[in-house]
Amino acid sequence: MVSTSAPPGGRAVVVGAGIGGLAAAVALRRVGWQVDVFERAAALGEVGAAVSIAPNAAKALRGLGLEPALRAAACELDGLESRTRTGKRITGVDAGLLRRRYGGGLYNVHRAALHGILRDALGDGAVHTGRTATGAASGASGASVAFEGPQGPASVDADLVVVADGVHSRLRAGLFPSYPGPSYAGYTIWRGLVPAEAADRIGVPARLSETWGRGARFGCAPIGDGRVYWYAFENAEAGAAHEHRVAALVSRFARWHHPIPALLAATPNEALLRNDVHYLAEPLESFAHGRVALLGDAAHAVTPDIGQGACLAIEDAVVLAAEVSAAAVPAALRSYDAARRPRTQALAGESGRIGRMLMRSNRIATGIRDASAAMAPASLAMKTVADIYDWNPPKPSALAARP
Repeated sequence: MVSTSAPPGGRAVVVGAGIGGLAAAVALRRVGWQVDVFERAAALGEVGAAVSIAPNAAKALRGLGLEPALRAAACELDGLESRTRTGKRITGVDAGLLRRRYGGGLYNVHRAALHGILRDALGDGAVHTGRTATGAASGASGASVAFEGPQGPASVDADLVVVADGVHSRLRAGLFPSYPGPSYAGYTIWRGLVPAEAADRIGVPARLSETWGRGARFGCAPIGDGRVYWYAFENAEAGAAHEHRVAALVSRFARWHHPIPALLAATPNEALLRNDVHYLAEPLESFAHGRVALLGDAAHAVTPDIGQGACLAIEDAVVLAAEVSAAAVPAALRSYDAARRPRTQALAGESGRIGRMLMRSNRIATGIRDASAAMAPASLAMKTVADIYDWNPPKPSALAARP
């Protein structure tokens, strides 16, 4: 399963074949490492809905040589906006300004398409499905991963282990047993995809538009294949039972402005997804444990309110590869931790604060929210954007130059 010959850069095992795990595998391959990815799912298929790729992540993908593939698969958006449920515009940011100021575009792409771009860049044979990691350990000269596989319990040794198994990370719990784990943000998120033919009839501009209501929000944007992605937040008790039918959402959002009711009505039930929103409100003490690195949601899960879950994981990937290409693993991971923890934990906290503000349900509080946002100077809005988008990959980058 895993080669016994040591490559020039070393051998890494990545746990989790999501966007962050695959990006880490690609980046490590670019700097000469042999990489194997362990994924618990029996097969990799078209799961999820859409992913927003902001300028910071676009630049990270550029560093991996993958920005052209992203542009071919995604819809490049012309801006961001927020509206009231009647359709009145509250705020907006032009994507051209973002590109000029931050050096990258703003994209919306189906998760499966981005997943495919990363898998193609990684090549065949690197992803091993049906392997559920149960623990990770680090020693003076190496690290190991224990897992349940097709032939039963087993373990594999590596020079580096990358933990990218999500917000409910089992390996994080084993490495940091005193950490309290993820927090419930107080709301659930519905996601859906409108087929291309119906989306064309409805007509949705190439921008990410979010509408703010009382205890609910709705956002939508095209993706690169003609379909339209939408999401809806609703305040809810953790673990509450929800009727999993589009018709129920059509009823709840019936009086919201066009195209919201039309998009919901055109969504097949089988394209509907729902998840309670959890994030890492409590900062993790470190993203490194000897020769084990935590990455993406396993390290710093944010709420969807800032559109940065996948983006920050891609950032992590290129920083991790740059650090291990410049120093021995334990020292490299200390540098990785120092580079990534302040930024990502600040954004995790900010995402929670933004979510609480935007999900207010009191009529007076939501009126104040909308009026304050509409009257805020552009400089304040750009300050928030800058905190998120004003990031650049490590330089010089040799990632894109390697096969």
